[in-house]
Amino acid sequence: MQPEQLQQIKGYYLEAAEAHLQLIEQYLLHLRSTLKDPDQVNELCHATRCGIVGGANLLPISQLHIQGIHQAGLCLVDCVNLIRQQGSLKVDQRLQAFLMQVFYALKKLIDGMKEPSSLTDEQVTHIISATESMREQLKDHLKGLIQRSRHQSSANLDTESAQENEAISIDDLQSLIDELLQDR
Repeated sequence: MQPEQLQQIKGYYLEAAEAHLQLIEQYLLHLRSTLKDPDQVNELCHATRCGIVGGANLLPISQLHIQGIHQAGLCLVDCVNLIRQQGSLKVDQRLQAFLMQVFYALKKLIDGMKEPSSLTDEQVTHIISATESMREQLKDHLKGLIQRSRHQSSANLDTESAQENEAISIDDLQSLIDELLQDR
């Protein structure tokens, strides 16, 4: 491909990526409400996976830069999908902050392509290592949230079971009272 064509592809990608990044940012900033709407979750994942990550493969940039975009983008998608699968997972500020940090790393990688000088491999490596560190902290935090959620679900089931037993006991008691009243 000609250099002009490659720059044109890059321009199209950056234009589309800007719209995708705005959508992703809004959904992450309002993560609790986003997770309640399956369509928004699908849009978030699609914008990240297809719009940002998938398109990066066509860009005339270093493989390292593409790798950084893939890592950050797929981290967001994987986390959102995991949260969605858990269903009752409580989104806290720390989780949201980690996701936003990963998002801003992704945005920095994309915004770096707008500059004529672009990001150096050293700068990209630094962003990737920072993202990897955040990803590990995010993974640990998610594990903790999942364990707490499962513990709460288990406690809720125990409470529901106890309430059902109480309801049965009350029903049995009512039957006994009815029988006693009939015997009179």
